[in-house]
Amino acid sequence: MVSKTGFCALLFVLLSGSTAFAAGFKLKSVLPADSGVRSVALADLNHDGKLDLAVASYLSDNTVSVQLGNGDGTFQPVIRYGVGTQPYAVAASDLNLDGNLDLVVANELDDSVSVLLGNGDGTFQSQMVYSTGDQPVDLALGDVNGDGIPDIAVASIGVAILLGNGDGTFQPYSDVFSPGAYSVAFADLNNDGRLDLAIGTSLGSAGQVQILLGKGEGSFQTGGNYSLQTATPYSIVAGDLNHDGAPDLAVTTFFLGIDVLIGHGNGSFRPPVSYSTPSSSYGIATADFNRDSNLDIAAGDFDSTSYVSVFSGKGDGTFSPAVNYLTGSGNADSVASGDLNGDGSPDLVVGHDTVTVSILLNTGGTFIQPISSSNPSRVGQSVTFSVQVKQSVPGTGVPTGTVTFKDGQRSAKATLVNGVARFTTSKLTQGAHTITAAYSGDINFNRNTAKPLLQVVNP
Repeated sequence: MVSKTGFCALLFVLLSGSTAFAAGFKLKSVLPADSGVRSVALADLNHDGKLDLAVASYLSDNTVSVQLGNGDGTFQPVIRYGVGTQPYAVAASDLNLDGNLDLVVANELDDSVSVLLGNGDGTFQSQMVYSTGDQPVDLALGDVNGDGIPDIAVASIGVAILLGNGDGTFQPYSDVFSPGAYSVAFADLNNDGRLDLAIGTSLGSAGQVQILLGKGEGSFQTGGNYSLQTATPYSIVAGDLNHDGAPDLAVTTFFLGIDVLIGHGNGSFRPPVSYSTPSSSYGIATADFNRDSNLDIAAGDFDSTSYVSVFSGKGDGTFSPAVNYLTGSGNADSVASGDLNGDGSPDLVVGHDTVTVSILLNTGGTFIQPISSSNPSRVGQSVTFSVQVKQSVPGTGVPTGTVTFKDGQRSAKATLVNGVARFTTSKLTQGAHTITAAYSGDINFNRNTAKPLLQVVNP
């Protein structure tokens, strides 16, 4: 353990006042894709710690495409796998409990889902096909009957549930909801330990969110129904938007933007609050884009100018007005989020209904790694720990702020000078020390924490 005097000897005080963090995004690349991208999913499909990309395109030659990530925001060439007619949605989960992620694809014109079991190396076996209700356009994966096995919920004319057998196969579907389902999400909405369903429905001019409360054995009971600002709730996502431990909902609504419904934790919700986008909204994703510990929302715009609108969460369930980023060309039908380049900040993938998928890197990301001037060292020896905080996206400036060095409960802050912070001590005691370094962030760059450094001190 570092002595208190040793780790406080070079304590640099933070500037007074709070720091406002702002996430930004920069278009890195536009990947070719099959025509009519309707769904994108990010997951580590080959166990290399890097996010990979799966794409469902409804005008493709009845295939789903997979691109393995390189870990720097780029991807390897496309590999295609045969599925049903007009693939409309794709999601990943370990369906047969072998430790490898598998794919599920909703096929709109075949009234089916395709299940492709993963081999663990980023490749997949041939599809197994299961019938669903008419025209499946969205799906969600989760354990609805408490057996530890992923099940499938499919939004079609209604909502169909396919219970998993644990070996990658599924039981015949059962209908749990009938009229006009368009989007679906799983979450425990009433805090009873059972997954519930939030369903975006559209009947004529009336868009609604219908809640179905899970009974824990695969069936559901009807919950509340909430009217939206417009007819078509294209996408729905659940997350805790106000830090009360209860899932909330965000829904893209055609023509008008997004609606946010704050949950009470008992399966009921406050009336929707609307936020505008430049045009109609389609795809949606949530993540803490600016690393301020509050969930934010990204919504893809259904417009030829192709924006993605990012709403920064305030932590109380409300959001700042959208900041809009150009993503390429064509309607932004689908949005997914994940750290594509290993800088600790979530990036965006946007699928267009043309023939492209856009990669937008988070400009608030940084690369940081602590370095020791002498490792191993000896008791009483002066050791300098240095951290360079480097922009992960070129052209975004030099990070400022502080770095907090920690060894157990002892800590010290050092100010960045030209992107580098240093701390020197001669008070390290004999033994192994786990040194961590946490960057404070500034108005342009997000908070970030380096991987720990093991410092060995010999007698």
